[in-house]
Amino acid sequence: MATTIKDIARELNISVSTVSYALNGGPRPVPPTVRDRVLQVARELNYRPNRVARSMITRRANAIGVVPMGGTHNVFLSPYLQQALSGIANSANDLHQDLVIFTRFSASDAEAMACYLADGRVDGAVLIAPRLDDDSLGKLRATGIPCVCVSSVHHEGMPTFTTDNAMGIQQVMSYLYGLGHRSFFHLAGPLDMDDARLRLEAYQRFVRSVGLPDQAGDFEASDFTMIGGETVARDLLARSDRPTALVCANDEMAVGALRAASELGVAVPEQLSVTGFDMTPIGAAVATPITTVYQPVVEIAEAATVALLAMIEGGPVAPDKVFPTELVVRSSTSRPQEDV
Repeated sequence: MATTIKDIARELNISVSTVSYALNGGPRPVPPTVRDRVLQVARELNYRPNRVARSMITRRANAIGVVPMGGTHNVFLSPYLQQALSGIANSANDLHQDLVIFTRFSASDAEAMACYLADGRVDGAVLIAPRLDDDSLGKLRATGIPCVCVSSVHHEGMPTFTTDNAMGIQQVMSYLYGLGHRSFFHLAGPLDMDDARLRLEAYQRFVRSVGLPDQAGDFEASDFTMIGGETVARDLLARSDRPTALVCANDEMAVGALRAASELGVAVPEQLSVTGFDMTPIGAAVATPITTVYQPVVEIAEAATVALLAMIEGGPVAPDKVFPTELVVRSSTSRPQEDV
């Protein structure tokens, strides 16, 4: 039978509450000599603390909830999510926090999300690319549990840590335009996700700013997956008026587009330049490494987790933080064929 604090109290002939205070560092002070005796006997009796009981005393679970973007199967195969989780885990480890991952939630069951996050198993939560409307966010704020958002826009009371999506698209579009491209197509992500919407808006803004015709700013939304990118690209590249540059909203869709181009005999970059976004490892591992936009996903997630713990410990709500991007040129882009 496992040793309990009652066994330690009996061994030392002191109260159970004194043992609890000594083991948990409070809430009432214990003389150092008594504390040392309690810890010694606890070791001798091979005592293992009951975490649930301890959390009831300290009001802390020492665990952070993580809510990944919902709505798709195989979400943990996403290179972006893997990097974000790595950053959260890095900071959680440094801060001696455990992680609890919530996978059942979407915008349709925000009330359930709020209830589960506030039931005491976590002290706060990191929301990754949340697809939540104002009503859902209001329910979550009403619980009082500290939350931060990664890859999102500003939400009142929930600090956001994200990349400068507009800067990234501006960088890639300026580069392609400078190469001589005048016919573009944007393969967008799901437009109920903030990153996808902001990237599309930046793309359309650039096309207008340089005075290109409306058809040069065509786009289609997909689902941020390789299959989604391949499906859209296959239809696009079968057209007689296909563009010379395909601007993808993430690297996974860009890899799918490369696959479609290969199957249809469209040479990249000679007949089609392809770009991505995120700079995930997959974009460099393909036969034609993809020109992409680097965003420091791991660093973003680390900063969000540090800010969350500060809020949990009673600090003020952290300010939003936007991280700059960087264009990474690889072999999937070149001057359009008619200019070569």
